[in-house]
Amino acid sequence: MTVERKFVQQGLNRARMDEYFAGELERAGYAGMEMNRTPLGTQITIFAEKPGMVIGKGGKVVRKLTKDMDQYYDLDNPQIDVQSVGIPELNAQLMASRIASALERGWYFRKAAHSTLRRIIGAGAIGCRIVLSGKLTGPRSRIEKVVEGYIVHAGKPAEEIVHHGFATAVRKLGTIGCSVQIVLPGTVLPDVFSLVEVEPPEPVIVEETGIATAEEIVGAEVEITEVEVATEAEMAIIEAEIVDKSTIEVVGAGLPTSDITQTPSPVETEGIPPEAPDTGALATAESPVETEGIPAKPETRNADGIWEHRHDNLDWHAMAIAHKQAKPGKPEEAIVVEEETRMKDGVTEHKHTGFDYWHPASRIHKGA
Repeated sequence: MTVERKFVQQGLNRARMDEYFAGELERAGYAGMEMNRTPLGTQITIFAEKPGMVIGKGGKVVRKLTKDMDQYYDLDNPQIDVQSVGIPELNAQLMASRIASALERGWYFRKAAHSTLRRIIGAGAIGCRIVLSGKLTGPRSRIEKVVEGYIVHAGKPAEEIVHHGFATAVRKLGTIGCSVQIVLPGTVLPDVFSLVEVEPPEPVIVEETGIATAEEIVGAEVEITEVEVATEAEMAIIEAEIVDKSTIEVVGAGLPTSDITQTPSPVETEGIPPEAPDTGALATAESPVETEGIPAKPETRNADGIWEHRHDNLDWHAMAIAHKQAKPGKPEEAIVVEEETRMKDGVTEHKHTGFDYWHPASRIHKGA
């Protein structure tokens, strides 16, 4: 016999044994059985409402049942144990047998079902479901269901927490099946949960150490930034003083400082600071275009947005005019160049004769 056939045969024998006990122990209130296989033999536990009737006088009934198990079902050394049912109303098999017995005695099916349901719920059951099927009142069979409380119908919880019982009632019209399902009190339901109150953790006291906190680090960064800005400003002032020395020279000459504007010369030389706004006042500055043979201190002025200067007893002319290279023993001569000037976006631009493009007046020009 294969393994599959062996398991099927064991299940069939179990069902036949349960049916046999239900017929033999009906008057004793048969409430189900359990079978366990041990090394010493097969242990069979019978639950009954009246255990004394199962045992019999001097154990006569128990010995008869044990003999039948060994003879008809081929069990290895069967041993029968009898236990009493604690609360009959919470045993599904016993309640199904009572409903079947009431129907056979002529009770109306609704009366039998509802009275049994009230007794089960009154005993403390969480839920109960009674199903009656067959020819209840007429020639046609039908199904009547009575449900109260919480019942699981499908899944693994339906097999674990729901207790089933089934019995049959034989009447003149036909057989009626009685199925009872009970959820016992104290059962942990799969969809019920509870919230657990968790106490908040105790505050952690941090000891003072030499490690700086985040606030101190942020404050330190702010202070460092302020120092860097101040240093840049000082450097800008120092560079301006190095590039522009005309202020000290003019003050040394005795000129009033209110009429002098420190503005760099927009002459074509690299590193010249941007032009200062037009103040209309006379400004004297050292021209960075000086070459050999050119005086070191020419006079400069800003006339209508155009920077002009004069040197070597020459007339005022634009500073952007190219000069001839001075030769030994001969002063420099200015080259007269016609040009147009304009102010665009705060920058002085001019255009030479013969050219069509405007360019800043401070652009460096090639020598003539």
